Amino acid sequence: MTARICLVLALTCTVPVLCFAQSSNSKDQCSPINWAADSDSQKAHKAHFKEVDAFIENAPNKDIQSVVVVKNGALVYESYPNGYTTRSLNDIRSAAKSITALLIGIAVDQEKLRVDDTLLSFFEASSIEDADDERKQRITIDHLLTMASGLNADADDNNTPGNENYLELADDWLHFGLNIPMATEPGTRWAYASLNSFLLGAVLEKATGQEFEEFADTYLLGPLGIESYRWTNTPKGLVVAQGNFFISGRDFAKIGQLILNQGCWNGKQLISQEWLQASFEDRYPVYWENYDTYGYQWYNHTLTINDKPFSYRFASGNGGQKLYMVPDEDLVVVTMTTAYNTNYGQRRSLEIFEGVLGAID
Repeated sequence: MTARICLVLALTCTVPVLCFAQSSNSKDQCSPINWAADSDSQKAHKAHFKEVDAFIENAPNKDIQSVVVVKNGALVYESYPNGYTTRSLNDIRSAAKSITALLIGIAVDQEKLRVDDTLLSFFEASSIEDADDERKQRITIDHLLTMASGLNADADDNNTPGNENYLELADDWLHFGLNIPMATEPGTRWAYASLNSFLLGAVLEKATGQEFEEFADTYLLGPLGIESYRWTNTPKGLVVAQGNFFISGRDFAKIGQLILNQGCWNGKQLISQEWLQASFEDRYPVYWENYDTYGYQWYNHTLTINDKPFSYRFASGNGGQKLYMVPDEDLVVVTMTTAYNTNYGQRRSLEIFEGVLGAID
């Protein structure tokens, strides 16, 4: 029996079914949220998560940083093993792509850009060697958001010139990225590549006239009360919009709760419901295990626990950085680790998530 199955069975067989009260936050999605004062909620549900606690404590690799569970808008469980705390920041790697997509959505809401705007419309053609390639001229923001730009970049193929290993070696990432040749017609093939997300960050600055960090703080992170975080910059000072964003577990969970709140937070609509609906549409199939489809830099998948299907959305990063959202359960689960470049980090985060699902079923 695998560790994953053991965790789920233990939760469902030895622990009573959780009865979570419907919180005021679920009834009024714009009501104020103060998770720092939710200790009573955590105490009330602590026993239900004892098997999750045991799983984390007994994990052979001591690199889990945080696990946060929010149910019906209430912080019901959190764990910070291995010396980490509520204030510890962790590099969420490629899960930052999903945050970049939210920022693009906010700019769209502000009518600063449209998803059918072309990539090349934001940059000087003289700096792009193959600007006359009609396929490159047809790349849109939508194509970048869906990883279907047609650029010769693929994270699963180190031989592609736009692979992020080569991007990270460049002195001028933007010039490098804009000059990656085309491989296919835009919109015809899904190929996961950090280059697409990096270019979205550069487009955001061009479209809004603001630096990426300033825009993010003004319209997303600041309103969410996220004060402690860190972006990474390229040698030329642009933000690494595809990853290497440092944030705490609680604050990462706020992003998930914002989405379950349909873009509303503390009485203010930060991002439109229309954008969020578009973000999670099943736009391209994903061929990786435990992934179903891809939207606007977000994944969709369905798991079955005890014969019950759970459809969820998630952001994902190297090593098991996960932001899971289960709309039908009003549930947010965050897992953060330092298990970068391992073959167990992603699997272990899924096991923890499955254990939480088993507990609430």
